[in-house]
Amino acid sequence: MKFVSLTTMILSAAVMASVAIASENLKLDPMNLPCDNLDEVGCGTGLKGYNNGDDFGYGCGPTGKIIEYAPCDCKNCCVVEDDASNFSCG
Repeated sequence: MKFVSLTTMILSAAVMASVAIASENLKLDPMNLPCDNLDEVGCGTGLKGYNNGDDFGYGCGPTGKIIEYAPCDCKNCCVVEDDASNFSCG
């Protein structure tokens, strides 16, 4: 009985370690994330795992998903132009 419990604990620890390692290698980007400004551009910030949490500009497609994006190199600096056709980082 003690042997089974020890084996279970060792296997559980190994599985948890492999999940932690795999999650560190996860690459995340804004592509296909939901957006609500259809056929316009927008700004996003703080997407964990992407661009060190800095801002990014994106184009929202007709189906409500991000279809293009570009990273900024600053936080809280992305600005959408008045006609929502472009953005700037800065």
